[in-house]
Amino acid sequence: MIVVVILGIVATIGYPQFKVTLGNYKVRTATEGILMGLKLARTEAIRLNTNVQFILAAGGGWSVAQVAPATPIQTRPGSESGGGVAVASTNDQLALTFTSTGRVLDYNPASNLTMVAVSASGTGADTLQIDVFAGGQARMCNRSITLVDDPRKC
Repeated sequence: MIVVVILGIVATIGYPQFKVTLGNYKVRTATEGILMGLKLARTEAIRLNTNVQFILAAGGGWSVAQVAPATPIQTRPGSESGGGVAVASTNDQLALTFTSTGRVLDYNPASNLTMVAVSASGTGADTLQIDVFAGGQARMCNRSITLVDDPRKC
């Protein structure tokens, strides 16, 4: 009986941290999935020597397709990350197109998907962000990092 009480106390104390850790895992998984989709789109645009579009879907899902002729390359559902995450474009744009040189076609932060935020509400988990630059590069950063010299900082 004492062992059961001790296990109950330990579980009660550890549950909040477990919830945060699980939230961080889900956020990182969803963010890395989106980042890999962006990199796939850029790589395929260069490899196929044509424009390739990346489209962000609900819950962290995405699709990559050749623009002309319209040919799907790969699609990932948002459920792959385990669910429970919120994915939002900071400018409400959900697509961008990579050219055959790997650059973003007609780069404009107002009309292209340039920043994506991924969070797990109610868990205390970190919010990760993906920034896409005109040259086609994309990087992941952590909004909660405040140290100036930390490379994870946004």
